[in-house]
Amino acid sequence: MRRFLSRNRQLLTVLLALAGIGITLAYIYCYGACSSLRGDVLGVDLKYLGIFYMSTIIVLALMRKFLLCLLLFAFGAGSELFLIGYQIRSGIYCPYCLAFAATVFLGLAVNFERAKKTLATLAAAGGLVFFLLFFSGTARPVYAAESPLPVFGAGPVQVRIYTDYFCGPCRTEEAEVMSLITELLEKNLVRVTFIDTPIHQETILYAGYFLAMVNANKEFAQAAAARAALFEAAGKKIGEKEAMEAFLKKKGIPFLPFNTAPVFKIYGNYLKEDRINSTPTCVIVGPSGKQTLQGSDQIPKGLRDLLGLPGPASSRREDS
Repeated sequence: MRRFLSRNRQLLTVLLALAGIGITLAYIYCYGACSSLRGDVLGVDLKYLGIFYMSTIIVLALMRKFLLCLLLFAFGAGSELFLIGYQIRSGIYCPYCLAFAATVFLGLAVNFERAKKTLATLAAAGGLVFFLLFFSGTARPVYAAESPLPVFGAGPVQVRIYTDYFCGPCRTEEAEVMSLITELLEKNLVRVTFIDTPIHQETILYAGYFLAMVNANKEFAQAAAARAALFEAAGKKIGEKEAMEAFLKKKGIPFLPFNTAPVFKIYGNYLKEDRINSTPTCVIVGPSGKQTLQGSDQIPKGLRDLLGLPGPASSRREDS
């Protein structure tokens, strides 16, 4: 085995470093449980530090500087021991972080030489001490939501609003629809669920942050502010986590990420049940059956109809 590792050390080192970079990139574009774990060293985010670390190892491996690769992997192993301990203490585990740690330990095994074990041990100790001194992190509960699906109001009629933040008609009707929903809730006529519909690729990111904002504050006013902010963010074409969080912090809207998978599963079930294929769509389920209203003309009319205001809805009806 040692002979095989020695012959293929350069290739294996490069492949493991590339895997580490790939895992880090996957983490950057992930939204969900891993969002609860954050950390930096001397102000540098661990994600970008990890990419720089693995890129350096690739350069050294291509130059056949295997001693330096060994020392870097050993230093990284000490750092990862600290970070794994941090996850254990916080009770929050990030699969991407653990996978990255696995590439570091495997890289150490590939480059380890018995004659250099003292140097490797010192480098590992250095990594552990370095992170003890300079690491700064936060851990928030992964399963922080009290309810798997945010529902507003306790009225007898169910209202499900299907929109996409990048949908022009959705944006056009939003102010009027939210005004009507507010009045319906004040009169205790409806139970409202907002379901972000992934017509556009970026909508998954936006749906996660809507849920995170509602998770931080369960009031309808927070949901209304969240939707307004996300429509504005879509207009600015914000498409990355870091930019979104900076935008929301500037707006002063709190958000608390959690594991959104159970909510997204419920969303998917509703999308199938209501046969949603376009946005905006509003589904109203009441004593007279189910109404499916589509478009920025039908939906406000249907909501006004619930209020008993002029402008009866024109819609296709289904028996419940």
